[in-house]
Amino acid sequence: MIKCKSKEKYCAEIDLIRFSKKYILIISIIFCALLNSSLANGQEPIPSLTGKWLGTVLYQATSTGFISSKDSISINILEQSSLEFKGNAESKSNSKKTLWVFEGYLGERGRNICFINQNNKKMLVGYIINRMNNNLIKLYSWDDKNNRAIVFILKKIESADNFKSNKQLGLNNFIPLKTVDNESKAS
Repeated sequence: MIKCKSKEKYCAEIDLIRFSKKYILIISIIFCALLNSSLANGQEPIPSLTGKWLGTVLYQATSTGFISSKDSISINILEQSSLEFKGNAESKSNSKKTLWVFEGYLGERGRNICFINQNNKKMLVGYIINRMNNNLIKLYSWDDKNNRAIVFILKKIESADNFKSNKQLGLNNFIPLKTVDNESKAS
């Protein structure tokens, strides 16, 4: 620190280089924290859900206890805008397929999840499980007809990039080819 004499009083000379480095570092850290508000609030980053998810019934609970099931669900999340998403799904219960369109929402921290069937307003709620880059969704549903609670576990099988490129190529829309045998049987 260098002191200079000014009208019989001593004043400290500020080392501008050291001062500016210190505050530039602090300002840049604050700027980066504000840029990513989820990290600034101590929240987890919002997961990317777009893509195809396949799931099976983990277990079912009825008034008589737990039962196993071969029911399944396939979910295609087509659009995601921050905490909201849309898509379509196919559920299979007792060998009966049901197609439905849904809208969904993530909780503020990006872990809790809710799917709303747009046909009958039935809801599935759950949470996202992150395990070593392997996203899983655990969903809970209530079946009024059979008086049972159903727990699904879903795994992402196709990411958004692969899902969109395959859809553009027509690989997701499988159409069986007509063979000579099928054409001769039809006529």
